Amino acid sequence: MAGDGGSAEALLTLDGRIAFVGALAAAEDQARQAGVTPENIDLEGRALLPGFIDPHLHPLPMIFFAANADLETAAALSEVQARLEALAPRLNDTEWLVGVQFEAKRLPQGERLDRAALDAWFAARPVLIYTRDGHTVIVNSAALTAAGLSEEIAAPEGGAIGRDADGRLDGHFYETATGLPLARMPGPDPMRMFAASGECFAALAANGITSIGAMMQSDEEGPGGASARMESLVVQMVRDQMPQSIYAIVIGKTLEGIEALIASPLNDAAKRTRTRAIKIFADGTFGSCSACMSEPYADKTCTHGYMMLPDDEIYRRMEAAHLAGYQICIHAIGDRGIANCVRLFERLLDEHPKEDHRHRIEHASIADPALIARIAKLGLQICTQPLFIRSEKDWLPARLGPGRTGHVYPFRDFFAAGIALAGSSDAPIERPDVIAGIDYAVNRGGFHPEQGVTPEQAVAMFTRNAAFIQFEDAEKGTLEAGKAADLVILSADPLTAPRDQLGKIEVMRTMIGGHFI
Repeated sequence: MAGDGGSAEALLTLDGRIAFVGALAAAEDQARQAGVTPENIDLEGRALLPGFIDPHLHPLPMIFFAANADLETAAALSEVQARLEALAPRLNDTEWLVGVQFEAKRLPQGERLDRAALDAWFAARPVLIYTRDGHTVIVNSAALTAAGLSEEIAAPEGGAIGRDADGRLDGHFYETATGLPLARMPGPDPMRMFAASGECFAALAANGITSIGAMMQSDEEGPGGASARMESLVVQMVRDQMPQSIYAIVIGKTLEGIEALIASPLNDAAKRTRTRAIKIFADGTFGSCSACMSEPYADKTCTHGYMMLPDDEIYRRMEAAHLAGYQICIHAIGDRGIANCVRLFERLLDEHPKEDHRHRIEHASIADPALIARIAKLGLQICTQPLFIRSEKDWLPARLGPGRTGHVYPFRDFFAAGIALAGSSDAPIERPDVIAGIDYAVNRGGFHPEQGVTPEQAVAMFTRNAAFIQFEDAEKGTLEAGKAADLVILSADPLTAPRDQLGKIEVMRTMIGGHFI
C-alpha cells in the first residue's frame, strides 16, 4: 500500500467510504461488526494508492476533440489531408470539418498549413483546425465566408490575425481572435458527441483518475469560443457517463456564469459535483509565441508575447471573485505574465486580506527563484502540467534560448518554496496519463533533470496536493478512514520502483465511490 497508507496490511471500504486502514485482522473484525462480508482482494505485490485527481481539464473540448480528426501525429501535409478526408463522409451537411491537436513543428521544412492549403483540399466545405496548444485556429475560405469574415477584419484586443505577404488573410487566428470564426461554427452532431463522451470518461478511469477539475465556459471567452458558452449544459447532459467527481471551474467575464452553475442541477453534492472557482486567461502559450515574456522570444525576436486582458480588467475580475468567496484560477505561462498576475494578487490580498484563499496560478511555466518566492509568500497554489515537458522539450530551447530553459517548469523549486504544487493534464491538450505525468515530474525526459522531484512528491501532485488546491483535502487525496473510497491499483509502487521504470507502471483497476469502474 502506498500514498499515505504506508505499510498497512489492509484497507476496508463501506458505503463508498474508506472505513479502516491498518492490520488485516482488525479490518476483518470491523467488517464483522458492520455485518458485512467484504470481497477480499489480494494485491499480490501490486500497489494501492488514492485515486488520481486531475485538477485542470476541459470536458467539452475533450469530447469535441474525440469526435473530430486527430492531427497530433501528422508529420506532413499529406497526412493532415488524409485524416480530414477520412472524417468528411461522417459529417452531416451543416457541420464544419474540424481537425484538432495540429502541431506545425512536425511538418517538414517548407510545408505550412494555412488557408491556401485547406482551400486546395476543400473548396466548398468550411474547415477549421485547432493547433495543439488550443490558442490558434486555422480556417479555409469557405469558413471565412460562413463566419462572415472579410479581408478587412481587425483583431480584437488580446488577439492577432495572420496575413500573407500581400496582406491577405492567411487563415490563422490567434488567442482572442480565435473567437471570430468560432462564433459562427455550428455545433457537431449530438450523437457523435454523445458517443465520444463515454469514451473520454472511460479513458480517465482507465488512467486511474477518480476526480477532475473541470473547466467550463459560460460565455464566448475561452478556448471553445461562442459555441461553448453553454458548456455546463452539455456536461449536465452527459453527467451520467462521468463516474468521476467534479470540481467545476467556470470561465467567464462576470460572476453570472458561476452563479448560474451553482444554481443549476449540476451543482449537486449527491452527484459528487461542486462549483467554487473561476478562471481568468492572462496570457497565451509558448507554442503560439503569445505567452507574455520579459524578453523577446529567441526564434521570433519581434515579439515578447502579450497579455490577453489589461491589468485593470484582470483585477476587476479577481476582486469580484475574491469578495464573493470564489477561488481564482488564473492562466499565466510567461514570466512577465506570471509576474503581472502576482503583482495583482499582492494588491488584492493587501486590500482584501483573506486566510486560506488557495487562489491558483494555472501552468506557471517559467519562473525564477525571486518570482517563486513572491508566489509562495502570497500563499498561492500552482497547477502545472508535467507532460508539457514531453511536448515542448525538443523545440523550447530554440524558442526561449538556452539561458531561460533552466527556469521552465521548475518543479523542485516550487516544492522547496513550500508551494502546494499539483499536476494535471490540461486535457485534451495533453492525454490524461497520470503515470506518464509522474514519470515526467521525476525524470523530465532528461530536460533539466535538476528540477525533477522525488517520486513521493510526484505522486502527491496528483493526489494530496491536487485535493488541497480543490478544497477537497478532507474528502480525498490520501488513504485515511472517513475519506471517499476513490482508489487505484497499480502494477508496481511508484514510491519504490526504479526511477527509470516509472513510466512502465500500469493502472490495473480503478475504484470510484467504492465501486470498481
